Amino acid sequence: MNKNKQTSFKEEIRRSLVVHALAPCILSIVVLVLAFTVIGMGIITAKNKKSCREFSDFFSQVSEAYLKEADSIGESINLGEFQNSVSYRVDIVSEIYEFLNTQSLRGDYYLFDQNGDVVFSTGQDPIIIQYIQNRLSMICRDEDKTELRFMYDSYNLNRTSSPLYIAFRKISDENGQWGYGGFVISAGSFNDYLGNQELSIVITNGFYRIFSENGLAFENDRGKLDEKLRDGSGIKWHKGRCYYISSTQLKEKTEIIAFSDCTAFMQLIIISFAIVIVLSVTMVITIQISAKTISRDKTEMIGQLAQALGQVEKGDLDVTLDIQSNDEFEVISKSFNMMLGSLRHLISRHQQLAQENMTATVQAMESQFNPHFLFNTLESIRYMIKFEPKAAEKMIVSLARLLRYSIQHERDTVELREELEFVDRYLQIMLYRYGDRLKYKICIEQQDQLVTVPKMILQPLVENSIKYGFQEDNGLEIIIEGELLKDRLEIRIKDNGCGIEEGLLNSLRENLKSRLNRSEHIGLYNVHRRILLVYGVDWGIRLESRQGEGTTVFLTIPVNNNDPDEEFMIIRGE
Repeated sequence: MNKNKQTSFKEEIRRSLVVHALAPCILSIVVLVLAFTVIGMGIITAKNKKSCREFSDFFSQVSEAYLKEADSIGESINLGEFQNSVSYRVDIVSEIYEFLNTQSLRGDYYLFDQNGDVVFSTGQDPIIIQYIQNRLSMICRDEDKTELRFMYDSYNLNRTSSPLYIAFRKISDENGQWGYGGFVISAGSFNDYLGNQELSIVITNGFYRIFSENGLAFENDRGKLDEKLRDGSGIKWHKGRCYYISSTQLKEKTEIIAFSDCTAFMQLIIISFAIVIVLSVTMVITIQISAKTISRDKTEMIGQLAQALGQVEKGDLDVTLDIQSNDEFEVISKSFNMMLGSLRHLISRHQQLAQENMTATVQAMESQFNPHFLFNTLESIRYMIKFEPKAAEKMIVSLARLLRYSIQHERDTVELREELEFVDRYLQIMLYRYGDRLKYKICIEQQDQLVTVPKMILQPLVENSIKYGFQEDNGLEIIIEGELLKDRLEIRIKDNGCGIEEGLLNSLRENLKSRLNRSEHIGLYNVHRRILLVYGVDWGIRLESRQGEGTTVFLTIPVNNNDPDEEFMIIRGE
């Protein structure tokens, strides 16, 4: 079984305010933080890659320049003449110094013979000479080795000198003498080009040995680049700091790696997100409270209107709205009060019209009995005057009392005893007409006769029994019985007349249910209609009859402990 969950208008407004106020704010802040993150990382990434690319180009240019000069000197120098001729030696040395003086990074030139002994050098560091001699001793037997390019670091030498970049070229002359000559560049020469604290550029060889002096922060315990920093580019954490890394591969497995320290930026991003979370929580709480207050204030007037409409729905029309909001709700309040005022006036007017209409209807029904009854009685008197003048005189007196009773419209209801007295006078008149052929009994307890009933509801029924109950040769006996039950008075008017044929009986029953009388039994229908108008559809008369045995009319009306006259007036709409 599906049940639709009902939500109040107040709750809908609160949710709407929360959604439309909170969502844009949080979304805007998140978008700003994300945009700041993306733009910031974009700037860091672009700067990192640009610096790595520019230094790679610079390093390639420097190394290639020195290697090219080493090739040029190696092709032109005669090792034997260089050792034996002073003038020749001076020319070569001048050429070397001229080249070194024109370079942005100053290196040193070393010349070794085939035994590994130093022939000439612009630098005098014995450790560097020894390191080169050791490397040359490993390749001197390889006569096909024409070029030697490598880097060395100071990790295994336990010294503080800068690492070196070495570019050598094999030298030979026509006399069969040979050796190696080339340039050595100290890593310290690149310090001005290796970035700063925010951007560090590291040079490594094929064994991940770090050539640059600023790479100590990225070394492991074996003096090599840390394993976590070797593979690929991107953001990586190292020793509690965050770096963006990009790299460029050069010849001889040389790799240029740029490290951008974005720790402060990442911390700023984390702090920003933390602030966003705090602001979001604060905004949620603030907007929830604000939305609840606004929705409560704005819907309080709607609540008053809904409550007033609920009271009106229950039938309370004395409701007034007092809304002072200087907006549409105040206009609605005034219109509501004016509408209820008009409605009360219309209902009051309708009740008055209904009362007047019902009174006129009831009186019209009452007056319908009089001409019919009067005509029959006067006909009887007309005949009795000739034969029984005294009886006619009594009959006229009784008729006068009956007429006086029927035309008293100041009261709509009477006690049952008065109605029975009226019926008794009527039957006395009928006795003058029918003589011994008519008999009647009234069997109602005295205390039950104090009940209040509508006036003139029994006489038409008794008249109807006389009119249609008499058989040609037999007499007619009418018995009027009544008893007071718990909440109703039931009166039975029985006769032993000819009864009603079944088809006609059904027709009469249907006619009593109709709003218009479609039969000639006016008295029967009018009594039933009056009771319906006064008491409602649950009350009235009911017919029981058998042909040849007689007819019983059951009349039932409600009994109330209140004043019967007041009850009647209430039912009539006052």
